[in-house]
This record gives sequence, C-alpha cells and structure tokens, in this order.
Amino acid sequence: MSETLRSKAYLIKQKIKKKLRSMRPHYRTVDEYWLQKIPYTNIGDRLDLFREECKAKDVLHFGCTDWPVFNPKNNLHIILSEITKTIDGFDIDKPGIEALRSYVGQEYYSDFESLSSKKYDVCLIPETIEHVDNVGSFLSNLSKVNASKFLITAPNCFSQARQQNYRVEKDTFIEIVHPDHNAWYSPYTLKNVIEKYSELEVTKVYLMQNKTMVCCEAIKKK
Repeated sequence: MSETLRSKAYLIKQKIKKKLRSMRPHYRTVDEYWLQKIPYTNIGDRLDLFREECKAKDVLHFGCTDWPVFNPKNNLHIILSEITKTIDGFDIDKPGIEALRSYVGQEYYSDFESLSSKKYDVCLIPETIEHVDNVGSFLSNLSKVNASKFLITAPNCFSQARQQNYRVEKDTFIEIVHPDHNAWYSPYTLKNVIEKYSELEVTKVYLMQNKTMVCCEAIKKK
C-alpha cells in the first residue's frame, strides 16, 4: 500500500472514531468524578406515597396552606387529615393558617421557635424547600424536629417534561416557573443539600408524577 493510501486510510479511521464518539450519550464522555448515580424508586402519584406513609400516624406538615392558592377541595393538608392520627401544620402564611384552621382544627406553627417537643412519626415537607430563602438554615432547623422520618420533595429539574418549560428568543430567556421559587433541584442536589446542611441521612429517593417530582426519605443520623 502506498504512503498516500495509508494516509487516506488513517484519516478515514479517525473520522469513523470521531463519529462513533459523537454518537455516545454525553454522560459516557465525561470523567467519572462528574457522574452522580442515585438509585430511585418510581411512584406514579405522590398521594399514594403520602397516604401510605401518613396513614394512622402523627404527622407534621410543612407548607400546609398551599400559598398563594388555597383551595379546600384539593388542599393536601385537608386530604391527609382524613387518614392521619393527627396532623399539625407549619407555614409562614398566617392568614392561610387561619383559613385552614376552620377545616382542620389541630396545631399550627409559623416559626421553629414555637414548635413543641411533640413526637411525630412523619415530618412531611412537600414542594416547600424550593421556596425557602436560606436552605442551609431551614434544613438545620428542620433536622431538630422530633420526628422518626422526613419526606422532602421538590420539582425535578431534569425531568423530560421540564424541558418544555423554557424558551430562548434572541436576547430573552423565558421560563415557566412559580415566581416564588428560589432554586431547582434534582435527585442528586436535593439529597446533597439535605445531607450537607442538616443532621439527616437520606435513606431512599423516589421519582413521582411521571418523574417530574423528586422525594428524599430521610432519618436522623445516628
């Protein structure tokens, strides 16, 4: 084979290798250091998990008023009050608490300092963490709650459905997002902030609602 043919054959091989590399999923092209692998359990409807975990239990529910839209027909606190042993609420929305109190007449709190030392089976924090101003302080205080189990949920930023929630137009980035959200979370980052800023240990991760929601189940570190 002439030198020219060898050179052409080499270039063709290099192009083929480059093409094959480009066809690999992106995560297979990066260093292992950047890959965070989180085992998860799939749950269709989050209510199925909440009902299973809260039935006949003493529950403390954060974000109980569903601010800014309180609707007694689909309010999670009211729904769960029908199956729990007791369900207390925590929310900084004091007018919302007064509205909710007429439907569920149990204990309510608006700050960590006023929380009692009552023992809870479950501390439920659904779609609340993305709203808080200081996640480190919030999680640090949360881990002091006297509860056996914590369920912390947030919207999953990497779900396929979320990819439809933004658009780039010239010099404008458009997002479909709750105006009060301060952060996006993924299975890894939610688990990471919980274990970094609290005395809690994540024992299980769920993906819910067609993988649009992530839930971390946690207990206090021993």
